[in-house]
Amino acid sequence: MNSFLDLTIAFVILGSLLAISMNVDSNVREHVITTTQDLNVQENAHVMTNIIEYDFRKIGHGLINPFAAITVADSSHIIFSYDRNPSSVYDSTRVEYLLTAATRTPNPNDKILIRRVNGAENGGGALGVSRFRLRYYNQYGALLPTPVVSDSLSKIREIALLLVTSRTSGFRGKFGGLRYSTRFTCKNLLVRYGNAGASQ
Repeated sequence: MNSFLDLTIAFVILGSLLAISMNVDSNVREHVITTTQDLNVQENAHVMTNIIEYDFRKIGHGLINPFAAITVADSSHIIFSYDRNPSSVYDSTRVEYLLTAATRTPNPNDKILIRRVNGAENGGGALGVSRFRLRYYNQYGALLPTPVVSDSLSKIREIALLLVTSRTSGFRGKFGGLRYSTRFTCKNLLVRYGNAGASQ
């Protein structure tokens, strides 16, 4: 009887240890997967923000009339121009950012951030973007309503960006994410070249 009781206790302890071991293994696996996914999100966000910052700081650069650089300014859509190398042959570059729906990823909040240069998609769309929000301010710091109407486009002096990225696949229904926000002062829109320019 004692031997049977001892054997039963041993099986219970062994089962408990096995359950704990499996739970620990599952937690470690989840941690490794989510950490790897979060690292990918951070790396993708870093690449995207570097490109966006470069483009936005170039708005109006080298143009005779930089105030006409922005032709579309909406909450998730912007089109603007700049000259890559003003000291060389005039070569205006038209850049467009547009947020569209993504329907082929497990993340229901996933969208595609498209970047077009001179009408062609440059490097395809960036997946894993949950939000791409733009706000525009005039020289007095006042917020301009979106979409910015045509006669107010020349008044834009600052652009606030909110970029939220997340995992496209997730783990156990969790997608995590990274939030990035900044505000650009478009320095090329603060000066005039010759007599060209727009009224304030």
